[in-house]
Amino acid sequence: MQQAKIIQDVEEQILICGKVVHGMKKGRQLGFPTANVCADAGLLENGVYGVLVSLNGKQYQGIMNIGVKPTFESNLEKTIEVHLLDFQNDIYGELIECQLLFKVRDERKFPSIDFLINQIKEDIRYARQKFNSMGAFYKNSKKEFFRNEQIS
Repeated sequence: MQQAKIIQDVEEQILICGKVVHGMKKGRQLGFPTANVCADAGLLENGVYGVLVSLNGKQYQGIMNIGVKPTFESNLEKTIEVHLLDFQNDIYGELIECQLLFKVRDERKFPSIDFLINQIKEDIRYARQKFNSMGAFYKNSKKEFFRNEQIS
């Protein structure tokens, strides 16, 4: 499996591609359903990112978490999950491409689920502001692809 890497050149972007798989459904329980992406995050830093998501020929804005979900005391396996803004459809089994545009914050453990929910709301607010300020900037950027080997 090709390992993702952090790109230093601001003109290049990182694109994570994978199929949407079932997860723990914690995002849905919190009110922020996520698409769990079957892909290797490689050396990407854990954190929350603003992403442009391509799905079935359409693009959506979203926020992506790369990390181990420390608030839920997960098994410490690094996962990738994305919450698509203003989107409610079932996309299990679909191929999704997520272009990382900016980092929102580092991943961290919260003292309670309520603190996490409030932080996710703030993350979404921040991401929406950032997307609005970026306009069409990111639509023509160079992309570097990181795909799960099983995807044809």
